Formats: sequence, structure tokens, C-alpha cells
Amino acid sequence: MAEVKQYMVEFDVYYQIDSEFESKIPSQRNEISRLFENGKLLSYSLSKERTKLWGVFLVNSESELISIIEKLPLTPYMDYDYNELLFHNGLSLIPSMSLN
Repeated sequence: MAEVKQYMVEFDVYYQIDSEFESKIPSQRNEISRLFENGKLLSYSLSKERTKLWGVFLVNSESELISIIEKLPLTPYMDYDYNELLFHNGLSLIPSMSLN
């Protein structure tokens, strides 16, 4: 079984907002939601200036990470770099359900 790895990906957004870009936003959101649901994406953040985007991905290999990134609809409008993480801690704001 492959070891699961975490990667922090930093995207530099260099687009000009136009109708072509805007038309791909719903597809990007759908893909991001699917990645969260499948446990492949742990966090996803956009800077206020909309020039930087960060994501923490949980994958089996570097090649899987690149495959996921390259399939995102907005990747053609961005450059990206990534680093493997030793760990990623986060706080879930969704309360856990109690059966009591």
C-alpha cells in the first residue's frame, strides 16, 4: 500500500478576468467540492487580492498530485509550485455529530 502524502500547493494567479475565465469558475468550484468529498483536498484558500491560491492535497504520489492539478479548470490561468509537508494541522469548524 502506498504511503499517503500531503502537499501544499501555491498557485500564482496571473489571469485577466474575462468572460472565458468567469465561465470556468463554476466548474472549478464543482471540482474543488469533489476533491473535498473524496478526501483529496484538505484546505483551499484565496488571498484577498485574488493573486494567490493555496491548497493542501492528500495523495498517494507526486504524479497523482500533478494529475489532479492539471485537471482543474483554472490551472491554465495560473503557475504553481508545491512542497511535500511533514504535517498539516487544522481546526474543523464543523461540529461533530453526537448520537446521544
